[in-house]
Amino acid sequence: MKHPSFYSRSSLLVASLAIQLITVMASGGGGSSGVTSSSTVAALKNYNAMFTFGDSMDETGNICAASSNKTELDVLTCTRSPYGETYFGRPACRWCDGRVVVDFIAQALGLPFVPPSKAKGKDFRRGVSMAITGGTAMNFSFYKSLGIEDPVWNHGSLDTQIQWFKELMPSICGTERSCKGYLKESLFMFGGYGGNDYNVQLLELGLTPLQAMNYTPKIVTAIANGVEKLIALGAVHVVVPGIFPTGCLPIFLSLFGDATGETDFDGTGCLKPHNRLTEYHNSLLRKQVDALQRKHHNSTRIMYADYYSLVYQMVQEPEKFGEFPWYIFLV
Repeated sequence: MKHPSFYSRSSLLVASLAIQLITVMASGGGGSSGVTSSSTVAALKNYNAMFTFGDSMDETGNICAASSNKTELDVLTCTRSPYGETYFGRPACRWCDGRVVVDFIAQALGLPFVPPSKAKGKDFRRGVSMAITGGTAMNFSFYKSLGIEDPVWNHGSLDTQIQWFKELMPSICGTERSCKGYLKESLFMFGGYGGNDYNVQLLELGLTPLQAMNYTPKIVTAIANGVEKLIALGAVHVVVPGIFPTGCLPIFLSLFGDATGETDFDGTGCLKPHNRLTEYHNSLLRKQVDALQRKHHNSTRIMYADYYSLVYQMVQEPEKFGEFPWYIFLV
C-alpha cells in the first residue's frame, strides 16, 4: 500500500489554506474552494484587526513567550532550524518552515502579523493571537477526569484563550461600549479546534476512532459555545475551520498503518477509520455553524472553512500544489 508522502509542514500548504479562507470570507461562508481575485482581496481590506484562537496551526509564539526558562525553550523544536527558514530566515516559534495560515491572512487583508498574546510590550490594537501549541476545545479538567496529566494539553484550552482575550480587551479597544464598535469591524479566526482533542483520545487514551466519536458531540458543542461567547463580546465576523483528514497524517499512518488491514486504507493510502472520525466531527461542526448563523443572521457572519477537502485534495494530487513534497505535522 502506497501511503502519502510528506516532508515538512510547508508554507505551500498553509498558503493554500489561507487562500481557502479568503475565498470563504468573500463568499460569505460557503467553504468551497475557488479562485481568489485581487478585487476580492481588496474588498476584504476593511477590518480594524484580526484576533486568532486555536492550536499549533495558528501559533505565532505564545508557547515560547510563556516558557519561563531556556530549558523549556530548548525542548520546543519550533525554536530550531529549519523552522521559519523560508520567510523569516530563522525560527520564529511557528510550527512551519515559514508563515502560518494567519500570517498569510493578515498580509492579504493589509494587517500586520498578529503578535502572541503572551508577548510583553506589544501593541494588540491591530490584532493578537491567543492560539497556542496543544490548544483544545475541551478544558483540561475534562481530560484530567479521564486520567490525562500531560501538561501539553493544559497550555490553553478554548475557554482559557477566550479569557486571555477578555483580559486584553481594555488595552485593545477601551470600554465595553467602544469595544462593541471596534470588534464589530474586526475578524475573528476561531480554530480549528478539535484536532488535539482527538490526539488526546487516540494517542493518549488509546481509543479507536469509533470510540472517539462518542466525544465528538461534546467537542463540537464546546466550539459552538465558544463562538457564542465571542459574539457576546462583540464579534460579528467569525471564521470557524474544520479539521484536517486525520487518517492522512504521518503520525497516525506510522503508528497505526501496520496494525490495520488493507481494507482500512482508501485509494490515497489514508486510514479510512480515522478519516471517518474527522468527517463526523466536521459534519457536526458545520451543522452547528449553520445553526449559529441562522440564530444570529441579523447581526453576525459566521463562516465555516473546509480544511478537510483542500488537504485531502493535496494528498490526492500533490503535483497541483507545487514542485516540492510536503507533509502535515500535527502538534
